Amino acid sequence: MLEQIKAMLLEEYSVSQWVLLFFLYSFCGWCWEVFLYLVKERRFVNRGFLFGPILPIYGFGAVGILLTCVPVEGNMVLVALVGTIAASLLEYVTGFLMESIFHVRYWDYSQRPLNLNGYICALSAATWAVFSVIIVSVVNPFVKNYIYMIPLTMADAAAAVLVGFAVVDTGFAVRRALDLRALLESMERYAKELQALHGGLDSINEHVSGMIRDFAAHVDSKQEEFAANAKRVTAARDRVREMMDQKRLSLEDGAKERFANFERILNEAASYLPDVSALRKEVEEAKAKYDRQSEELRKTRERRLLRAEHALRNNPTAASRRHKGPFEQLKRIQQRDEEKKYSA
Repeated sequence: MLEQIKAMLLEEYSVSQWVLLFFLYSFCGWCWEVFLYLVKERRFVNRGFLFGPILPIYGFGAVGILLTCVPVEGNMVLVALVGTIAASLLEYVTGFLMESIFHVRYWDYSQRPLNLNGYICALSAATWAVFSVIIVSVVNPFVKNYIYMIPLTMADAAAAVLVGFAVVDTGFAVRRALDLRALLESMERYAKELQALHGGLDSINEHVSGMIRDFAAHVDSKQEEFAANAKRVTAARDRVREMMDQKRLSLEDGAKERFANFERILNEAASYLPDVSALRKEVEEAKAKYDRQSEELRKTRERRLLRAEHALRNNPTAASRRHKGPFEQLKRIQQRDEEKKYSA
């Protein structure tokens, strides 16, 4: 069985010639994606997962189309059907594996009609059908003549060099993708810790409010002052709850404001509450924890943000279901930096 498959693969092209075809179609796919984005956004973007000017999904797709369509190449309807099935299956599996490993969808069809889990859709399938017919009936017969003109020794050398560059490129690209995943995970943890921190501050808020209410009930001469402070505590709590209803992007600013409010409230309450030292210590411990978490996230961002932004810029349709909040935050940061770059 293996010998039959090998014979079929090598019947028309040698291994090195298949490799050259793969890189040729990968480059053509990259040109196609760059052209589409250039028309849409009026600017150049180096599209794709890799750094170099190739999109392997197109290379594998084209090679897969050529291999699967050989038995039916005389019937263009079957070529379109078989090519679509083969290429769509490849696109689905690739998208699924990349999301499983990197926690990011580097292409996302979730918003397009007739999509399957966001990895493939009717439009992409139709595109593969058109590509299948064009590749089998027009492009490959033309390319075949030039491939055959290349001496096998030269084809072997060129294939080896291209594979070497692709391996190195893939290594750097995987590192960039893992950096993006690590950054998203750290932002997710930070957001959860920040939510927990706000929950602890809510408890302190209630404690302070209760102390003020109890003390105000016994000291009539201080009623107006206590009422003012109670209103201040309530207002601070309401502001924070409004922030927590917003996206996580605002939680960090909310924490800073709350610590400032607590410091002011405790300083004022110290003049008439019996003992606020325990509360002050609790707030200081919470603030120290918040500062440590913020510093850890800042260092992570410094190490990985540039590569993460590069990945997002090259894949503008990317999405992340697992880290939706942090991913949207990163996209806003990347878009803001892009606007600054092009407005400068």
